[in-house]
Amino acid sequence: MRNLLTYLTALVLTALLFGCIEEECEQTILFQGFSPEIVSPDDWRNSNFGCGNGLPVCEATGFYVYEQYLFIVENGEGLHVIDNSDPANPKAVTFMEVPGGQGIAVRNDILYLNQYTDLVAFDLSDPTEPSFVSRTEDVFEPYSVFAEVLPNGDFVANWFATGEERVVDCNSPDAGRGRFDEGGVFFSDHNLDFSGNAAVVDARSPQPESVGQGGSLARFTITRSTLYAVDNNNLKAFSLQNPRKPEYVKNIELGWGIETIFPTADKLFIGANNGMHIYGIDDPLEPEHLSTFEHVLSCDPVVVSGDLAYVTLWGGRDCGSARDQLEIIDVSDARNPTSLQITPMSRSHGLGVSEGKLFLCSNWEGFKVYDLDDDGLLGELLDESDVINARDVIVLPQQKNAIVLGYFQEGIQQFSYTDEGLLSPTSRIEVCQ
Repeated sequence: MRNLLTYLTALVLTALLFGCIEEECEQTILFQGFSPEIVSPDDWRNSNFGCGNGLPVCEATGFYVYEQYLFIVENGEGLHVIDNSDPANPKAVTFMEVPGGQGIAVRNDILYLNQYTDLVAFDLSDPTEPSFVSRTEDVFEPYSVFAEVLPNGDFVANWFATGEERVVDCNSPDAGRGRFDEGGVFFSDHNLDFSGNAAVVDARSPQPESVGQGGSLARFTITRSTLYAVDNNNLKAFSLQNPRKPEYVKNIELGWGIETIFPTADKLFIGANNGMHIYGIDDPLEPEHLSTFEHVLSCDPVVVSGDLAYVTLWGGRDCGSARDQLEIIDVSDARNPTSLQITPMSRSHGLGVSEGKLFLCSNWEGFKVYDLDDDGLLGELLDESDVINARDVIVLPQQKNAIVLGYFQEGIQQFSYTDEGLLSPTSRIEVCQ
């Protein structure tokens, strides 16, 4: 989405000590200027959601699989629809303009996508031209991962680097703010990213739901005829009793640093900077908090297989100072989850678990496959590939296919894999030039 704000990593310079008894300010911080491209609610709510020939993927910020189709979210611009019937030869179907879109989920041929603070729904009966069916207004927070809003109420569609810089020392009131406004130019000191859910059966319905699959970094998911979404601080539940007009029913405040959501048949696992929240959904529209498994401060996608949750934890300025690691947690008693194994990792990010294997994205180190032993614990490295700067993965075991989302302009790389976990690159959905 266009909210992906590319900031500059903080540059810390050593200042001279003046020999005073009282401690002197010892740091200066470099801020880089950005200018917003703004759009009003009237403008984006009047979008015609035009569809056209498939376009090159310039900056993929999300992906999703439904039946034979691969959906790729294009950084706040819209949605690529790819026919992925043959993973070795994916074919562009259409590109639909959806300004401000980021979160995505599909159920029974209805596609749900946020458009800034609104939830919009589309009929996918003709994937070459998804048709708009409804809009649910003002259901997402205006100052969150889904929508960045300026003090005057304008929505930010994009940010452009101005080339201007400011250096402030640690005595300045701007030093600890991360970002400040100066004459309409916003100066920032660091990187912020504003930017696997299998088909399930609804226990309350005689008919199975046909639900798509997202990656481990997903913020939308569908289970039990309910759409769930997480922003920075909240869990939101939408009834899909009328699938063409979802009803916003429930908001649960979760605290800060919420990042990802993953469902099982009767639970939601929510990744946060400081832990993993587990919610029961016996009543889907009244999620019940069962427990929070606290961990070191870090970024935290989670996937679940059986009674085990697999969590990658990585540090950095926005994720805490923890070393990269993989943690495996026993969630058989959801009210009392317990850690079973912690393994140091390097650059661990999105992940997937299937067929006794763990598929791990390792940023610039590439994509890796690990064996899982009979107890589900991490075993040996089976194979790895460095052909993509890997961010997240969707594993399709029926096709022996792993779809890997790259960072920024890395696009999408697909791999076939063997029963032994050996990888073979099959196709690359290239970025635009």
